[in-house]
Amino acid sequence: MRKQLFFLLLFFSPSLLFAQQVAKQSKVNAATLDAFEAEVRKEIQEQKMAGAAYLIYHQGKVQRMKAFGEADMASHKPMETNSLFRLASMTKPIATLALLLLQEDGLLNMNDRLDTYLPAFANPRVLVKQDTLLGVPILQTEAAKNPILLRHLLTHSAGFASQYGGTLGGLYEASYPNPYAHDIAHFSEQLAKLPLSHEPGEGWIYGPSINVVGRVVEVVSGIPFQDFVQQRILDPLGMQSTKFFLKEEDAGRLTSIYAPDGKDGLRLVDPGNESSIKITGSKVYFSGSGGLISSLEDYLTFCVMILNDGKHQSKQIAKAQTIALMKTDQVPLNINAHYFDEGGQLAEGFTFGYQIVRKETSKTLKRKGTISWSGASGPIFFIDPKEELIGIYMFQTQPYSQVGTRKTFADWMIKAVRPE
Repeated sequence: MRKQLFFLLLFFSPSLLFAQQVAKQSKVNAATLDAFEAEVRKEIQEQKMAGAAYLIYHQGKVQRMKAFGEADMASHKPMETNSLFRLASMTKPIATLALLLLQEDGLLNMNDRLDTYLPAFANPRVLVKQDTLLGVPILQTEAAKNPILLRHLLTHSAGFASQYGGTLGGLYEASYPNPYAHDIAHFSEQLAKLPLSHEPGEGWIYGPSINVVGRVVEVVSGIPFQDFVQQRILDPLGMQSTKFFLKEEDAGRLTSIYAPDGKDGLRLVDPGNESSIKITGSKVYFSGSGGLISSLEDYLTFCVMILNDGKHQSKQIAKAQTIALMKTDQVPLNINAHYFDEGGQLAEGFTFGYQIVRKETSKTLKRKGTISWSGASGPIFFIDPKEELIGIYMFQTQPYSQVGTRKTFADWMIKAVRPE
């Protein structure tokens, strides 16, 4: 009996339990992260970007979080790990969850027709032929065979005109000379007037559909989109640094955004101070496609909640089955959800909110099931649910094609946690 009691005490011994926990702790290769950071510093020195910050989260813990360079080059304000970055399209997963929460509430369904909520989209027309006469575009269209569904919005398969794909980029840009001048109701009304690039649900063109999502949220919930996001997502998660627009007192943390100057340097686009458009601009355009500002730690909070199937600390922010929709491919397997055609590989799908790896290729170390997205102003992230790995990398340069570490970021982080 005493022997049995001894083994029972040993089994529940706190020190033994601690030893078991330690055995499960992440083993991150510091040398790999050091090498990545050396590349980041080199690109800052070469003025491919002014500064950057990143973190790697693995198996329940932030393994490393660092900042480099400057948040503003003129004032030499240093980049900090709590600096504020324009998320651009990394806003989209948050806006996506807003619509999915209304499905949880029983107020809509992802298979509903869009025109049920926004009648302006009742009679979409699809581009058949495009030509020009004396420099004037001539468009031949026909009535769409399929209605636009809410699920098409979340998967970029509605066929909306877009500056990122298809042949209607010029028409799209002409429709929105200054998007900050109007609200998302106006945005949606204008978009409904434009022809579609393809039949709803039968193609994939990354575009403006998440702004329409924001408008649907307003119509169905009866409150402004930004208030719904604040009340149902940001406040419950404690994401106090995540906002659509900033107050003057936030300016000290805001990063400046730059663009290549064509002379191997950078030129200022919007300053990280009280003069930023995110502080002084007209606060009427609350974009679900790209309007939020956030920090590394705030965005990590959202990502960890997604990783943990909707749970944040002791609170269930969203149902597990809702988050499962954000981790599961939602487009037909014959559609490649990628900016560029990859020769029929069909390696990328799209969930409600994220690009997802369908099959592993030699182009990246990301494993099947990894979800990710990025923003036009520079930031990028990924979540590997199986490995319990999250990587977030933020800087503010647009366009960002000269920043090589952005392209290789995920592979660096994956190498840091995979044994040789």
